[in-house]
Amino acid sequence: MFYLQIPNINVPIFDVEDSALSRLEHFSTYAKLSDKPKYSMYLRNSTLLDYSGFLCLRTYASLSNDHTLKEMVIEGECRLISERLNLLKPNFLRKYLIKIIDEIGLFSVTDDNIDILLKVCSEYKNKQHVPCNENCNTHLIEVPWQKCTTLVSNRKVHLAQGIAIVLCNQWNSLLVDLFRLIYIKSLHKIRRSMSALDNTNLQFEYLNEKLNRYYNSKITFWKNMDKQISLEELNLNKILLPPCMLLSLNSLFTNHRLAHDPRYRLTLFLKDIGVSLDQTLKIFQQEYSKCGNQKSTCTHSWDEHKKQIEYNVRHTYGMVGSKKNYQMTTCVLMQKQNIHVSDEGCCPFVHCSEDKLKSILEEFTSINDEEMNILNDFKNSDQPIQACHWYAQKLFPVSGPLYHNTPTQYFFNSKKVKYVPIIE
Repeated sequence: MFYLQIPNINVPIFDVEDSALSRLEHFSTYAKLSDKPKYSMYLRNSTLLDYSGFLCLRTYASLSNDHTLKEMVIEGECRLISERLNLLKPNFLRKYLIKIIDEIGLFSVTDDNIDILLKVCSEYKNKQHVPCNENCNTHLIEVPWQKCTTLVSNRKVHLAQGIAIVLCNQWNSLLVDLFRLIYIKSLHKIRRSMSALDNTNLQFEYLNEKLNRYYNSKITFWKNMDKQISLEELNLNKILLPPCMLLSLNSLFTNHRLAHDPRYRLTLFLKDIGVSLDQTLKIFQQEYSKCGNQKSTCTHSWDEHKKQIEYNVRHTYGMVGSKKNYQMTTCVLMQKQNIHVSDEGCCPFVHCSEDKLKSILEEFTSINDEEMNILNDFKNSDQPIQACHWYAQKLFPVSGPLYHNTPTQYFFNSKKVKYVPIIE
């Protein structure tokens, strides 16, 4: 659990990749082991997949200059350790403490963090007792206050002349604080050692690229989930919208109606990027109160179908009905769908004519013939998602590629390197 001694690991690189990505997803979504996440097989304590994911993600974090990423991984590992400790029954906890003590005994050189960990594990093993609830103060351990800064900041310990007196009900938290110190120090050591090595290792480059792609798409998206955006802000920054959602939004504004499927996808998109329920209802009320121009297949109006439209929007937001947390349609699924209302909502790189596609893309930038040929090559080679990546890169030139697999991820990627700032 503390990964002090690493066993011989001989697993395929794809298993290492899956283990690291599952670990990263677990940390980014604040999931719990008790919720039995879909990737739980990669998080079973002390398995080869567990070690593989730990080592791969630690190396990735050590070499990253993204402090948010590092903090997420560090705190993710600490939460994982904490949850595992709290799930252990007393007899298994004792075995685990003995294992840590034995592993430390194999060290030829230790440091002050390892020495304190040895002391804590030895005393914890000898003084372990049942029951020991949150109010128990039967035993205590004394450590330098710098070794339990979280407990100090939360005022969970008594301090006396630089020594923290940790009661037995906080010993698991003390172990987590020590793990944090050991883990952070290991990041610095790995970064120094890797800087002296040849960085052309193909396996390392492959894993680094996979983790970068995942982090820059999904994680960036998740980190923005709690930030709301108003319709005014959205209209001022339409350049951030993926072409598919731009098509639907423009169709709604032009025709004052939107066919059922595009309306459902647009509502999901607005929900996911942080537009409130009230704001989304406002936009549909605003447009559906106007006279439709019959270019949309939708024949509803706000006066006659207000309750139905409101229910559909609330249902999509998970407020009524089954109250499910509906997920945005993926790009791949949208591209494969047989869409009959392409003028109102679709993947333009699949369902639109060349002229229509060009008119959509040129709302914010010009597309010359050579660039159009590039897009057509992607389209004709069954790589529409690559065409969308290429377009995002043209709008927002950055050193690294902008990957996405949902319209929502496209928006947050664009926002991260935005050309036009969100008006706060």
